[in-house]
Amino acid sequence: MKKILTGITAIFILSAASSCSSQKVQTSNEQQLSEKEVVGPITAIENGKDGYMATLTDKKGQHAVVTISIVNLQKSGGTFKRYAVGDVIRAKGNFWKDDAGILHITASSIEQVK
Repeated sequence: MKKILTGITAIFILSAASSCSSQKVQTSNEQQLSEKEVVGPITAIENGKDGYMATLTDKKGQHAVVTISIVNLQKSGGTFKRYAVGDVIRAKGNFWKDDAGILHITASSIEQVK
């Protein structure tokens, strides 16, 4: 009986120790962030708490949602400016794609293209 309890205790300790040291597995919704640049006219704007989200349409007709935030631009040394629908801008920053394949960029720099 003591051997069985000792074996069960050992298994429990090993499983607890291995679960504490396991690394986080990346899910399909999480992707490695890297920088990307997108250029195009603003087709829609959604205002937020500390900035706004601008939807751009590039030359190929693909949409990208750019988060233009005062805080994020200040962290990266960029300057916040409010643009309007129809303005053509260049946005650069970390990106990811959602389940529908739409590109989302957190702007670290933006500028108007003339």
